[in-house]
Formats: sequence, C-alpha cells, structure tokens
Amino acid sequence: MKGGKRPIHAVATWVRRQPPKMKALLAVFSGLVALLFLRMVVQDHDKLFVAAEAVHALGISVLIYKLTKEKTCAGTH
Repeated sequence: MKGGKRPIHAVATWVRRQPPKMKALLAVFSGLVALLFLRMVVQDHDKLFVAAEAVHALGISVLIYKLTKEKTCAGTH
C-alpha cells in the first residue's frame, strides 16, 4: 500500500491521539473482550493455566539470559 497508511498504523495513530480517559476506556473494553473470548474458546481451564505458566517461565528465562549476557534487562542495548 504505497502512499497510504496501513490500517493498523491508522488505528494506532488514532489511539495515540485520544485523551487519557478514552484510552483507559478502550483498555478496559479490550480486556473484557479478551476475557470473554478466552471464556468462550477455552474448554479445559487446566490447560490454559499450564500454558500461562509455560509462557511465564519462558519470559523469566529470557530475562535471565539477558542478565547473564548483557548485564541488563533493558529493552535497548
């Protein structure tokens, strides 16, 4: 899409320009929609818990790796 904005860029720009109260409302609404989606999709909640713990462990592993290799957990070098 040369010359035009991509839809995701247009939405991100629109959200950035909103006042803080609107951003908070959008965040709450998005969170509720995400929870509702998970409630409808996930059949076995035990598997969801195990998946969440696995992602958490992976994140901690990445932070430990960054600490040992780069001596910082900052996002930039």
